[in-house]
Amino acid sequence: MTSVAICDDHVMVREALASVFNQEEGLHVVGISDSISSTRDLLAHEVPDVLVVDVRLDGESGLDVAKMVIAEHPQVKVVVLTSFNSDEALVTAYELGASAFVLKTGSSDDLIQTIRDVASGMRLINAAEVRSASESLEKRGLGLIRKLDANDRHIARLIAMGYSDKQIAETVYLGLQTVRNRVSRMLSRFDKDNRTQLALFFSEYQGEISES
Repeated sequence: MTSVAICDDHVMVREALASVFNQEEGLHVVGISDSISSTRDLLAHEVPDVLVVDVRLDGESGLDVAKMVIAEHPQVKVVVLTSFNSDEALVTAYELGASAFVLKTGSSDDLIQTIRDVASGMRLINAAEVRSASESLEKRGLGLIRKLDANDRHIARLIAMGYSDKQIAETVYLGLQTVRNRVSRMLSRFDKDNRTQLALFFSEYQGEISES
């Protein structure tokens, strides 16, 4: 019997998946959660063979849930579900050790087979697809983002949130001109014509700029 846990912030989705899985011979849902904290609480009482987690949760990232689970319960196989084909999410899922990366556009039968496969020890994330996604991200500036220092990462997060230079200066405790100089360098470094383009760009890479 393969035990499964589900982490999704939509009640209907969690219940639907649980119903489908429980109807399958050899699968048994042992718990559901909707956040990092509720998943940690769940695993304190019941450690499943497989965790199915959605990339997007309310105010959190399913990839952070996956990272926590893999770090604290390395025996648990993680299947990441996503409704969008994101290069960044795919690469991150692979790097943190997820066993599968599955689009929601697939069938429930495909997802069930994926659960069975990863439970048996298979890792289904295609390394060639990961390399291609990594190359695409590098071309789009991910490599440069990873070279930002702590102050610039903080500034980048605030730019993505729509903060003005004055608000950023007050938040990061730097002089206004220092902030303006750093923002100007970022515009040049990331080849953006204006602040709006820079904000949209950083919004795509919230996971990267949020790392300490």
